[in-house]
Amino acid sequence: MASHKHIADLIGKHRSSSLNEHERQELQAWIDLCEENRMLFERIKSQGFVSDILLELYSTGINEEGATIRLMFPHQRQQPFVRALQMVAIIMGLLLTGIAVYSLLHRNRENKTIVVDNHLKDGLNDSLAPDVHRVTLKLANGRIVYLDSSVNGHIALQYRSVIYKRGDVVRYEWSTGDAHPELEYNTVTTPRARKFELELPDGSKAWLNASSSITFPTAFIDKKRVVQITGEVYFEVSRHAMVLGAEVERKPFVVEVNPLPGKGVGAVIEVMGTHFNVNAYGDEPVIKTTLLEGSVKVSNQYPQSRVAMQSATLTPGQQAKISGDGQMEVEAYTDIQDVIAWHKDLFIFNDLDIKLLMQQLARQYDYEVVFKEPVSGHYTLSVMRQMSINQILEALEFAGGVHFKLEGRTIVVSQ
Repeated sequence: MASHKHIADLIGKHRSSSLNEHERQELQAWIDLCEENRMLFERIKSQGFVSDILLELYSTGINEEGATIRLMFPHQRQQPFVRALQMVAIIMGLLLTGIAVYSLLHRNRENKTIVVDNHLKDGLNDSLAPDVHRVTLKLANGRIVYLDSSVNGHIALQYRSVIYKRGDVVRYEWSTGDAHPELEYNTVTTPRARKFELELPDGSKAWLNASSSITFPTAFIDKKRVVQITGEVYFEVSRHAMVLGAEVERKPFVVEVNPLPGKGVGAVIEVMGTHFNVNAYGDEPVIKTTLLEGSVKVSNQYPQSRVAMQSATLTPGQQAKISGDGQMEVEAYTDIQDVIAWHKDLFIFNDLDIKLLMQQLARQYDYEVVFKEPVSGHYTLSVMRQMSINQILEALEFAGGVHFKLEGRTIVVSQ
């Protein structure tokens, strides 16, 4: 019987149209061997297969020794993976043009543990996404609390709003007292290479990606629950808001994205109870709002009169894009789980220009990027956060068309 690696190699060559006649017959024989093989071969042609596998592995649980999975496909959105449905092994590969570099994962059906072959752990701790930068909480009085170094438990008190920390999560609770507190604001900010989870005073949850911030009142006492963000934040909004310790219905939750530097365009997102992601980095060309559950109303916020106000109500699976000139576009987004993969410690980039890809990797790993000369190309990259920047750059180089050199905290890119 052909080895899993060999079958992975054959499928990789099939995708790149580089099979010889003998290999073609060999692959066809494997496909014809059983219905499961045929179904598997058809499934790997579907879009989103990479992210499905990664999210499955994430939800199943990966032990410390098996923390890295390498996946990357340049120049194509159809991801050629092999998953042996009737076998104990799961094959996942780095399938390049005419070449397959594979990672063999063994699934233990009894304890659901994923174990990566030992040779894949080499270099795991080399240039990992840094974990040394500070996540800050700015209180209303200007005091800065460094959440990384704060011990678990009560960390601050503001007008009866008690702030607790447990691990990488901060939670706000209202204690008994003044029923008419002053409206004061706090801001949580993440640096590059860090993310953080926050439970807002109303019970809603917000996950901040790297280089992001959220500003919010210590108590939602106005008619609307309004927060302001920069960067990227994933929200799970509570439909029944907790206000001054009491549950209140029909209080809209509003996310404001202030006009981006150099663009003059912002956004307003209004919801009741829902799950959605907002990507509004100042160095990216558009503001993206993606809806997973519920309903949201997205409007452009443009201070210059030459662009008319536009708004759209999204349904689950839709994404609204607001460009730098204030124009809005709504489209169905098929790879919906890819959008929030970051908050599950996955990096999934689909058919992304090398410049934008490097820009995002720099943000997640805290590097500066310098292009020594013009470089073009689109890549699809799916990896666990535990993978080092060296491993990712080596994989991109292996795909061809690009070369990298690390100089301290700077990545020099050339052809």
